[in-house]
Amino acid sequence: MKCICSFQHFSLFLFKIHLFDIDVPGKIRFRESETLSPGSSLSMFETPFCKIGVGICYDIRFAELAQLYSRKGCQLLVYPGAFNMTTGPAHWELLQRGRALDNQVFVATASPARDETASYVAWGHSTVVSPWGEVISKAGPEEAVIYADIDLQYLADIRQQIPITAQRRDDLYAVKTVQEESS
Repeated sequence: MKCICSFQHFSLFLFKIHLFDIDVPGKIRFRESETLSPGSSLSMFETPFCKIGVGICYDIRFAELAQLYSRKGCQLLVYPGAFNMTTGPAHWELLQRGRALDNQVFVATASPARDETASYVAWGHSTVVSPWGEVISKAGPEEAVIYADIDLQYLADIRQQIPITAQRRDDLYAVKTVQEESS
């Protein structure tokens, strides 16, 4: 799945890495792989403010992807997504808070507003989470615009107070891209 994001001075092609193939008996069955192909590269870009990593919807479930983005210097992870009425209430906020906390990054998600008449009903609830795992801005199910300060000094303070990057045991385990493995 390819997504094109245009900003003031550039465009970015984003590719969904993980396809949403699930079957929750009696609730929802969905197979993106029947019509889409997965992307094969990370999506990151620099702004005058910070470095941003992007995942699309289901990608948020993969902790290793967020960890790679954090290790590559991303301070904000953005996930446009449309969790459904089964997984949304149970997992949407929890996953955002987990990715932010585990990787000491800000996480922002953007979801379509809920439309009960649509064939696919999205949970909604666009959110911004701090590197402390706190929800700092959140929409409900309706259409809304939310705002949040991405305070990089706060991020630096969190990383200094709980220095997980320095304490990580790279001598015992590692998360690397395939390209890093072969070099």
